[in-house]
Amino acid sequence: MKLGRDEFQAWLDEVSPGTGSVRLAAVADLPRLRVKQQLARGNVAPATIAAISRGLDLDPLTQLARFEAFSDLVPSSPAVGEMPGFISSPGLFRASAERLENQPVTETQLGPESYDLAALYWFNLANDGALRARIADELGVNQPTLWKMLRTRLREDVALAVCEHAGWPGVSALVISEVLTGKEAGWVEECRATWANSVPVGQLLSCTEQRLQQVGKQERDRESFDRHLG
Repeated sequence: MKLGRDEFQAWLDEVSPGTGSVRLAAVADLPRLRVKQQLARGNVAPATIAAISRGLDLDPLTQLARFEAFSDLVPSSPAVGEMPGFISSPGLFRASAERLENQPVTETQLGPESYDLAALYWFNLANDGALRARIADELGVNQPTLWKMLRTRLREDVALAVCEHAGWPGVSALVISEVLTGKEAGWVEECRATWANSVPVGQLLSCTEQRLQQVGKQERDRESFDRHLG
């Protein structure tokens, strides 16, 4: 998902007038070529806006919300139904073990909020069987492209469509797309641990079981591929 050059330039003229691409790259700690290419093509990535905002000591979410595509976004912690998607597989397994031992779960035990295949697990929590077709119809994203996004990085407009479909906070789309951190999105401190400690144990185990099945399938597929190569 890209933001238009005119909209970006109007924003930049207000927050940092007269700043050229070289200075922007330095402020945002981004490669010069990437910034120059985005400006030349008139397609600026939301992550670039967020990076520039950080470099200027501005709140990234507040600045992104000034763009039409993100104007409805407000700070929010994840919805209950999407919370497991922001917890790594080992973290989810540890949380279940701790709860079964009647021990409190800490935030650090849950692992990073961004991890490999987070987008896939998050998407699966929202998928009621109709989500893939909706994304294809509304955004023109075919199955192979979506498959790749879910295993690398989910495009912001696709993530926003997922949030709309599931009734989740729109700002979660920017966290799962790695544009914002949870803190920048307005997450309540240690909200993941609060969820892990308060959700009924049976529900936590159900979430963990689903994740374990997904991880198990991925590992079996990988091992089968490795054996085939061997």
